[in-house]
Amino acid sequence: MIEADFPNMNQRQQEILKLVRELGYVSLEMLADKFKLSQQTVRRDIIFLNDHNLVQRHHGGAGLMPGKDRLAYPNRKGRNADAKELIGKMIASQIPNGASIFIDIGTTMAAVAESLVNHKNLKIITNHIDIVYTLCEKTDFEIILTGGLVRNRDRAISDEYTAEFLQKFRVGYGIFGIGSLTDDGQLLDYHYRDAQASRAAMEISTKKFAGVDHSKFNANALMPFAHVSEIDAIFTDKHPGDAVSKLIHDSNVALHVGKTESDFD
Repeated sequence: MIEADFPNMNQRQQEILKLVRELGYVSLEMLADKFKLSQQTVRRDIIFLNDHNLVQRHHGGAGLMPGKDRLAYPNRKGRNADAKELIGKMIASQIPNGASIFIDIGTTMAAVAESLVNHKNLKIITNHIDIVYTLCEKTDFEIILTGGLVRNRDRAISDEYTAEFLQKFRVGYGIFGIGSLTDDGQLLDYHYRDAQASRAAMEISTKKFAGVDHSKFNANALMPFAHVSEIDAIFTDKHPGDAVSKLIHDSNVALHVGKTESDFD
């Protein structure tokens, strides 16, 4: 037990460790916002956990110890895989040949990339190396990878330079993954820099699509980057509930709800 091995660990440090194990990485901004404390205070908690070899301290946050983080992204990729594949196909069906597109990071966005491989003459901007790999292997699209620091655990590129890089472009379609869709219509991410990059991409996109599987409804993400009223269409595998559905309808946002094979069992 953690408490037995490290009796000096306080409740907040236990919660931080739990979050790291669930998410793979937590930022100082996220923790400070969650616990309503200064970044200096939560940084001391991270230093304690790092010193006891429970997390690995990074500039701006903490992640899993080396050797454990490799499992995080593949595990997430397999979670709700049918729903993500469905969402990917629905979004791809709305993208015309010859379009210019930004594709966000995340496992749902990887499914979007897989569903776009039969399109023609696409121009893609992304901050996710997995998406570049998929599209380079299977297409002759024009692909631009953003600048910035590569995050080892999921091969995403997300720092202050990513948002700055994106501001140089304009695209016809922005496709966004979401950490959480709340009943009051907020679109949230888990990490401050990811939210910054998504916000920058929103501003350069003429049409904005969001893909969100049902596990993200009111999930425990903390960093808002948009409201449903700013999105043109939301794609999901289950009805998101009356409250947010009314917001979506009142905002004249298209809601696309598909069904996975398991829904017909």
